[in-house]
Amino acid sequence: MKKSILFFGALAFTASVSFAQTGVGNSSTTDQTGNNNTATVDQLGNDNISTLLQDGNRNMGTVQQGGFGGGGTQSNNAEAFMNQIGNDNEALIQQRQGFPGGTAASYHEIIQDGKENYARLRTFNGGNEGFVLQVGNRNNADGSQSSSAHLLVIQQLGNDNMAEVDQLGASNNIAFIGQDGNENQGKTYQRGDGNIADFIQVGNRNLAVDINQLGDGNFFFMDQIGNDNESILLQDGSFNDAFVFIDGNNNFTQLTQTGSFNFSEQIQAGNGNVSVVVQN
Repeated sequence: MKKSILFFGALAFTASVSFAQTGVGNSSTTDQTGNNNTATVDQLGNDNISTLLQDGNRNMGTVQQGGFGGGGTQSNNAEAFMNQIGNDNEALIQQRQGFPGGTAASYHEIIQDGKENYARLRTFNGGNEGFVLQVGNRNNADGSQSSSAHLLVIQQLGNDNMAEVDQLGASNNIAFIGQDGNENQGKTYQRGDGNIADFIQVGNRNLAVDINQLGDGNFFFMDQIGNDNESILLQDGSFNDAFVFIDGNNNFTQLTQTGSFNFSEQIQAGNGNVSVVVQN
């Protein structure tokens, strides 16, 4: 995605633009087409790049690189890209270093195509990456990162979906949430080091809001295909592998792994099934 960034300098129709840059080598580009759009860019630090594109009406886009989260810590070598297509969308990208003088580079990107979508990506340390794609209406995406070397990806295709990723543990965590349908909910919390969580929801009203990886080196993959399915995961050990495959409606799975080097695979093909697995 990084290579696709476009730079424009035009400002069209009724718009509100606010810029504030303090430091050396910062660059900010905004392109607004439509009515009553608002763009705010605040960069505190060195060698930051911001690109904010808006095509529609009443969109709100904010890029804040440095100067948030207390202490006025700067952002260095960060790059933010935001593209809002449609009406009444809201997006926020916040990036900073973990300590004064930090230099690790971060990159975060939000693309919204629809109306009334909300997305926020926030990193408290350099060296992280995050991506959000929303195609539809009234979707909500929220990602937070601390430490370094985290990657999160949220993709929402449909309406009224909710996704949240919290990578506030050590480092080197990877999270992907893919939602294709309506009213799906997904949350993953990664507090350890080197965890991978990858889950996809295809259908409507699927629920996976308790996906917790508290240990190190754990792997989780899930497909929820159908409607009204629910999954719960806790990995509080290390180097556990978990696979969940659901194809049907109104199924329930729960998996708890509190030891190390455990393996679990749960498959549900049909409707109204219940599966509970504990490995300790």
